[in-house]
Amino acid sequence: MHSKLPFHILVAAGWVLSSFVLGCSSVELTKVPQKPLPFHPPPLIELPLELPPEGGPRRPVDSMSPTALSGPGPEITIVDSDQPALRATAEEDPEVKTQLGDRFTYINTEEVPADQCLVTLQADDAADARTTERGSASDALAYRLTYYSYTHNVAVHVCMENDRMSSVQQDPREGYQPEEGEEEITKAIELARVDQRIAQEVQHLHGHAILTSPEEYRYFWVSDEAGFGNRVFWVTFSETPESLALYFARVDLTSQTVLDAGKEEGPQ
Repeated sequence: MHSKLPFHILVAAGWVLSSFVLGCSSVELTKVPQKPLPFHPPPLIELPLELPPEGGPRRPVDSMSPTALSGPGPEITIVDSDQPALRATAEEDPEVKTQLGDRFTYINTEEVPADQCLVTLQADDAADARTTERGSASDALAYRLTYYSYTHNVAVHVCMENDRMSSVQQDPREGYQPEEGEEEITKAIELARVDQRIAQEVQHLHGHAILTSPEEYRYFWVSDEAGFGNRVFWVTFSETPESLALYFARVDLTSQTVLDAGKEEGPQ
């Protein structure tokens, strides 16, 4: 009985092998054209990971995930492409020159409904008004260029329609400070870098600057403190953009002065 077992195994194996060989011989293989490998391999892209709030292993950060967005989308579009032409037209206008004065800086350009371009205060709650309400019945759009006048220490808005200036106004909100402009950040770092208190130490360090006197912080300032109500920036210097600050400066762009500067306290 046991002598017949190897014989049956050999017969079955031979049948399977012959079927495979015969079957393969009748199949025509598809010819795939060969392509040369790229001279430069594609760069590796780092995949950021995050710990989920419910626990568990790290997972990829999905920047396009709908859960990352809350509420309606932004109603104002920041314009980049037409900035030079729009600025040139606006800054040549006599009324704009009067409102800006001799010393000013550009902040940004927004695309808004034409009949809602001017910034207005709510009659019932002027203190809490932040900007013009939307809800325009017109489909026409306008560009609102925002500047900050150091001469008058106030934000200035210029409205343009069809590449022509339609209105100019000083922002009616008391103490309103628009966001930092790129030109301001550069200027604040330049002024801090040449201050004699830190000049020798910060020449080869990375500079950072943020606005330190937005409206919500004004109530914590002493009214007679230097820089109160002005366009003041907090500037720091560090070895790398991500490392701890080593030196600091408070720069008043309204008066073009460095209010304070020195070495940062704490671990270096």
